[in-house]
Amino acid sequence: MTSLLDTYESEFKTTYDRGVQLLSSINLTSGNSNNNNIVLKQVENFKDDLIELIQQMELEVNSIGNTAIKIKNKTKIRNYKDQLTKNIKIPLDKLTNDNLNNQNRDELLSLNDSDNNINSEQRQQLLQSQQILSKSSNKLRDASQIANETEGIGAEIMLDLRSQRETLENARQTLFQADGYVDKSIKTLKTMTRRLLANKFISYAIIAALVLLILLVLYSKF
Repeated sequence: MTSLLDTYESEFKTTYDRGVQLLSSINLTSGNSNNNNIVLKQVENFKDDLIELIQQMELEVNSIGNTAIKIKNKTKIRNYKDQLTKNIKIPLDKLTNDNLNNQNRDELLSLNDSDNNINSEQRQQLLQSQQILSKSSNKLRDASQIANETEGIGAEIMLDLRSQRETLENARQTLFQADGYVDKSIKTLKTMTRRLLANKFISYAIIAALVLLILLVLYSKF
């Protein structure tokens, strides 16, 4: 189990480093939108792989019996999630939106250069549309960031709920064992009570026999 968890961690670190490296290689000012799209798609695939690896690590950690080791690995997984969100998810969303804005701006500029018959009112409408699109992209980026943060919080809540469930199951098992011990104690007490009563009857019988014997001896003398 530990070996499999180590394998997932190694794959995570390798994929994470490649994703960060690709993100740093993107140059939005180069004008090569197609190449940027390809790189962004590769990083998106890396992000999906990293999320899947984290889920696999969570499954492995939840099956660990040692509580101290489990808590330690859960903390490590939480750090991995933070790194993924901070260094890949958020930068990826921002670069994707910025690249889209650059493409739209280039298309507008190309359109303006190729068609000199467009009047100033139409150009103004196009620029306003570009501004609206830019604002929408920013809102989408903010919403995506909130969604990513919410996803991280939800995952942490799920881990806590699973841990609490395991604690409750262990407590219930302990109660079952304690109930079994109580039943055994009751049976033992009942057995001791029966033996005590039997010993009392035997003692009374012995005393009665002794009294009767004494009376017979006295009777024989008189």
